[in-house]
Amino acid sequence: MTFDDLPVVRGVPSVTAAQMAEVDRVATQDMTIPAEVLMEAAALQIARAARAMLGGSVAGKRIVGLIGGGNNGGDTTAALRRLANWGALLTAELAAPDRTVGLAGLEVTRLLMATNDAHVAVVHDATVRGPLTLECDLLLDGLLGYSARGAPRDHLPELIRAANASGSPILAVDLPSGLDPDTGEAPGAIIGASATVTLALPKTGLWARRANGATGTLLLADIGIPHAAFARAGVDTRGLFGEGDLVRVLR
Repeated sequence: MTFDDLPVVRGVPSVTAAQMAEVDRVATQDMTIPAEVLMEAAALQIARAARAMLGGSVAGKRIVGLIGGGNNGGDTTAALRRLANWGALLTAELAAPDRTVGLAGLEVTRLLMATNDAHVAVVHDATVRGPLTLECDLLLDGLLGYSARGAPRDHLPELIRAANASGSPILAVDLPSGLDPDTGEAPGAIIGASATVTLALPKTGLWARRANGATGTLLLADIGIPHAAFARAGVDTRGLFGEGDLVRVLR
């Protein structure tokens, strides 16, 4: 499967960061769907998007994941675990090892355990290993998610600049790191993605004209959040994934 094989959809609704946070809360708390279940669903869709971006196979391909400390980093790390199972050669660059906790930290541990025998996953501390070389077949941007605000801080601008300068194609997870989820503005360094796989629904900022150059091809992935959870936030998603659970969105 490649991007050309994906169903194309138009007229897709979007959500603000506050709406998405409420949808996540309703799904995990009121509907008792564990956040870990949603993360595994997201990971599978990210891995599928990466495989499509690489022409239908990841076997022998060099894939680097830029891993932030929050759930976006957890989604990306779990996707790397799946990609390793499909034959990819992996590196995970941890942007904030001391702050990679909760589900994100658990996914790093799982990645190491799952790939230890094959020696295909090398986890680096991107804050201390010196100049970054990120030339590869595909970069996964899992640095910042929809809850991030303001310009990227600490070591993130360095990672973002290195990613953009690498010449490697970049698949952004949910939205390009550095992009404001509501306005589409970039108050600081921003990932220039070749494609973005946004999870559940596009964030409003992805529709902004100023964001087009950063997002690349826009994909939308179903991660199993019920229609009723979106309805509680005033958004109708019925029938959105009728043609497939990973789709290409036309703005």
